[in-house]
Amino acid sequence: MSTFPLYIVCHAAFEPAAYLCTYLDKKNISYKKISGIHDELAALDLDTVSGLVFMGGRYSVNDDLPWLADEIKLIQRAIEKDVPLMGICFGAQLISKALGAEVSKAEHMETGWHAIKADISRLADIHTLDLDDTFEVFEWHEDTFSMPVDAIPIFSGHNLENQGYLYGNTLTMQFHLEMTEYMVNDWLRRYCDCMPKASKSVQCPEEITGNLTERLNNLHAVADKIYDWWLNMAKLY
Repeated sequence: MSTFPLYIVCHAAFEPAAYLCTYLDKKNISYKKISGIHDELAALDLDTVSGLVFMGGRYSVNDDLPWLADEIKLIQRAIEKDVPLMGICFGAQLISKALGAEVSKAEHMETGWHAIKADISRLADIHTLDLDDTFEVFEWHEDTFSMPVDAIPIFSGHNLENQGYLYGNTLTMQFHLEMTEYMVNDWLRRYCDCMPKASKSVQCPEEITGNLTERLNNLHAVADKIYDWWLNMAKLY
């Protein structure tokens, strides 16, 4: 297990690491939460971190914001130094842009509970990621990314194809495994005025909150497997 902490880079108070922190606490893994917007990322000494996790946010990686450029530079430095990375939703899009992929507005927004397919056939340590071929995750995003050169696609969706990949020891996921009951209800309140009409890719609030406890339990069971796999692969424990 690394003696250095895992750094979690957040972009909004209402998009916390949530269940990821619960998982790390259970595993006794040291971590620090920092802000991608307010903290000086250029000053972060990558020799003193065990890995970096980039969380979601309400921004587009194509916005003209100074801190976005700094964060992309941090990701590029980390990849050059072989620091393990994990990106979630906006964080996955940040990593994709840092790797030279295209991040653009999706044809349609995707919210709520949707099925994801997992293809682990190209992974070197195939036996350590014990996932069903299809499982349900929580989605909430407007943008999508193309696949970076040399990335191994792992996750795909019915509404939007590219849902996650592995690049060396960098894992990206367009979907959210970190959700809690509070976060689901908070996002529904917070974004109620900007949600489009219900469709194949956009669920109504009643559908999103239906069987919520069971769905979250299933989501966290998937999260445990994926977090375990990434931390083992990245030699973080």
